[in-house]
Amino acid sequence: MKKVVKKEFDINKLFFIFFLGCLAGYIYEVVYYLVDDGIFVNRGFLYGPYLPVYGVGALLIYLLLNRFRKNPVIVFLLSMFVTGVVEYLTGFWMWHVYKRMWWDYTGLFLNIDGYVCFRSVFTFAIGALVLICIFVPLIDKFIKKFGKKESSILSITIFVIMLTDLILTLLYRY
Repeated sequence: MKKVVKKEFDINKLFFIFFLGCLAGYIYEVVYYLVDDGIFVNRGFLYGPYLPVYGVGALLIYLLLNRFRKNPVIVFLLSMFVTGVVEYLTGFWMWHVYKRMWWDYTGLFLNIDGYVCFRSVFTFAIGALVLICIFVPLIDKFIKKFGKKESSILSITIFVIMLTDLILTLLYRY
């Protein structure tokens, strides 16, 4: 008889992965454009220093690819596909809803409709490796060290701040 191992579902862990993805994406975008254009630009849709599309990508990478963490080549290749799909669908959706392109890769190598290109998915694949191999174990250690209650309080606090930001953005910015 095969023993069934029950995996614990930790919403705090998932939220921290999402939030760190949002924050890392914001930092990546700001630094990239600061170096490329020489000016600071808030690249985000929201007021705060986070980009939810990166958080969604981080969650998908974790949920779909964490099982392959012992094989970084598989994580890298599959994450190129996953992040490419997320970036394309997000760009397409934002264009059709807001009639605005937040990024445009037209003219770059292997771009698809300007929403995705080789450089972006390659960079995101490197980020996926960092997420799976470094950040997820650090999140596990953080939750273990501080406990479920403290982790929950922090998760809820960050969630309320982000939700407030989203509401204010939708009401006053666009």
